[in-house]
Amino acid sequence: MAESNDLGLPSLQKLQSAEQMELLDVVDSLRACGLSEIVALPQLIVCGDQSSGKSSVLEAISGLPFPKQDTLCTRFATEVILRRADKVEINVSIVPGDDRAMIDRDRLLRFRRELKTKDDFGGLFKGARDEMGLSSSGKSFSNDTLRVEFCGPSQPQLTLVDLPGLIHSETKTQTAGDVQLVHNLVSRYLENPRSIILAVVSAKNDIGNQIILRNARNFDPQGLRTLGIITKPDLLAKGSKSEESFVTLARNEDVKFSLGWHVVKNLDSAIRRNQQEDTRDEQETLFFQESGFNRLPAHTTGITSLRSRLSKILFSQIRRELPRLVEDIQIQITAERIARDKLGPSRSQPSQQREFLISLSQMFQTICRDAVKGDYDHEFFQGDANPERRLCANVMNMHFDFASNIRKDGASWLIDDENMLSEKYRSRNDAIKEACILLKRSRGRELPGLPNPLLVGELFRQYSRPWGDLARLHIEKVWETTNKFLELLLRHLTDEDVCENIFRFWLHPIMEEKLKLAYSKLDDLLEVHKDYPMTTNSTFINHSKNTRQESGRESLESVLRSRLQSKQDVSVDEITQMMLPITTKPDLDMDMVAAEEALDHMNAYYEIAMNLFTDNVPTLAVQAPIIRAIPETFCPTAVYLMPGTVVHNIAGETEEKTVEREAILRRLATLEKGALICKQYAKRPQQGKHHQIYSTDSS
Repeated sequence: MAESNDLGLPSLQKLQSAEQMELLDVVDSLRACGLSEIVALPQLIVCGDQSSGKSSVLEAISGLPFPKQDTLCTRFATEVILRRADKVEINVSIVPGDDRAMIDRDRLLRFRRELKTKDDFGGLFKGARDEMGLSSSGKSFSNDTLRVEFCGPSQPQLTLVDLPGLIHSETKTQTAGDVQLVHNLVSRYLENPRSIILAVVSAKNDIGNQIILRNARNFDPQGLRTLGIITKPDLLAKGSKSEESFVTLARNEDVKFSLGWHVVKNLDSAIRRNQQEDTRDEQETLFFQESGFNRLPAHTTGITSLRSRLSKILFSQIRRELPRLVEDIQIQITAERIARDKLGPSRSQPSQQREFLISLSQMFQTICRDAVKGDYDHEFFQGDANPERRLCANVMNMHFDFASNIRKDGASWLIDDENMLSEKYRSRNDAIKEACILLKRSRGRELPGLPNPLLVGELFRQYSRPWGDLARLHIEKVWETTNKFLELLLRHLTDEDVCENIFRFWLHPIMEEKLKLAYSKLDDLLEVHKDYPMTTNSTFINHSKNTRQESGRESLESVLRSRLQSKQDVSVDEITQMMLPITTKPDLDMDMVAAEEALDHMNAYYEIAMNLFTDNVPTLAVQAPIIRAIPETFCPTAVYLMPGTVVHNIAGETEEKTVEREAILRRLATLEKGALICKQYAKRPQQGKHHQIYSTDSS
């Protein structure tokens, strides 16, 4: 037996050689600083169907007296953490499951036990079962975890996990909920890529009926980290077909794993109670010498060779996973730092709250200025995940779309003598007739053939009626885009609660006022066109003349084309005669002449006004009231002048946020300590390449 300071657990020391101790020290140090709560660390997990002999295997490997019954055994996960320390201690605690209510979590977290010897191990499970409520609430299984931490000067660095056996179907004592709970619990450990899966199958049951193999395949398809373990081979009749099938399985010829298979003999309860621990291995060795399993290689049978085999597998797994573990630590550190920065410093006092907002507003103002100017060098603008972050680009594109929409849909109707299928289009003659009707309604004291000067303005207002709706829609879209940008920026700079509070108590009222001001500016731009049309643009008269000249030219071309198509010669006198009806129209109605002139003047004025409107709306009704002053909406000066109640409403912290920050800081400290341990290990003198954290596994 081992000395007392080893707690009588000599078999555990056989899991590691002296060569492996340095690398395992690193994993132990990472676990000691609490890193296993944040990132997955290498561990051995023992899993199988119910009554497959899992706990017996785990006891044989570790030397720890796990409770075993022929019927229902493990009812919750048990993590055995082996840690080297100067002082010999066995500390026991319970980690509550995610499904526990807060009051139960607090009660279970208070569960603490300190064992003096390994003989106290058996009674420990009954106490834990009672604490989890398995004996009083009618529950068969628990999502809680019993954590047993062994410390001692000669203990290896390792975590062994005993899991409840997988249930095939519900029974009177095991509900459908129990089946699912056990499945979820086992799956949580199996999915850890750094776990070594010890898939235990019993020779007592047909291999096709043991669901642990299917579950192991789901999480380890190539079998890279799964070792199959066959138990109870002594229950097979010597020379039987069943024995032969399990020998084939043990040879890795049926269900194949990269790590292969191993066979161990479990001792029944009666023999176990009446024998010394050191005789267990001797009886097992004798069985494998005399049974049909003696055809197997010696290193694949017996618990002694299993310990040596697991030692090599564990070391190889750690060596392979350590570089990825370092990467995971760095990723987690980055994530926790971002979460910490978003929460900001602790701020229980009003001065701390205002100081926090001033600091936040400085970053907000800087990035907003860049966004308004179109300077996208800041990390906030990088990447295409959220193109809405590039405010200037989005708004300018919307301005161009607005101008395009005005040119396309800004007129109530369009003149096109060839396209008459849509109500949107009408011929020039029909447009003149409609203008004539309006002229007669608005007739004044003007001379015959001359339009009333006010008629041009009335025609223009009818023609440009869609402008107001199109401009309001454009302003609304820009305003919504700006709000989305502000939301993305604040979510980048701070946490959800502060972001929401800034909008609720500060930015939302300001942005509403900006929208009202933008609409007011638009109303001013539209109000101008309710008066008599006015322009100093010299292109107006050119546009007006060109329209009438174009109409005459088209009429002349039509007549000439008709004569030329009939292959008749045309003299100068004939051309002059053709032009007379175009240049002089004595038979036309004077009102039609005046209406045509008014329509041409309106079209000429519309082109000038449209170009001006598509410039004025973006500059005067959008940029000035909404975009330009965005950086000043939440700046240090604004925070300095902010009422104290508003500061408290925005930056004041709830108890939940305080707890969240403390948890983030604890996790970050643990991760940074883990990263430091890895760096220190990388700087040590190494015996070979296999010790290098960042080296590639060449084996």
